[in-house]
Amino acid sequence: MHAPAVAVELRRFGHDVLAVKERGELTGLPDVELLLAATSDGRAIVTENVKDFAALHKSIIATGQRHSGVVFTHSRRFPRWAGDHVPTLIDALDQFLAEQGGALDDVESLVWWLERAQR
Repeated sequence: MHAPAVAVELRRFGHDVLAVKERGELTGLPDVELLLAATSDGRAIVTENVKDFAALHKSIIATGQRHSGVVFTHSRRFPRWAGDHVPTLIDALDQFLAEQGGALDDVESLVWWLERAQR
């Protein structure tokens, strides 16, 4: 959902991330297949699509399955029309990963709301 530039910059900071658009086989997948692919790779999804991914989360939990996590962003916190959208999102994700990254390896099926960086 977010620009590949976000993933590129986060990798420059040492984070193991990728954008869907960087892997052609992921582009255009239905949400459920994208979440399954991310889970297979041990990756959380970062998305603004709360409606669909919250429903997927509930459905997966209800069937006793798991996923690797969903990080929700919100257009009010990270407005795309703002000139600083990408740097603000990068800062927030960098801070989140720096604080939570190692702990995320053992997390299953959790959902987070990303906050703006407090630096």
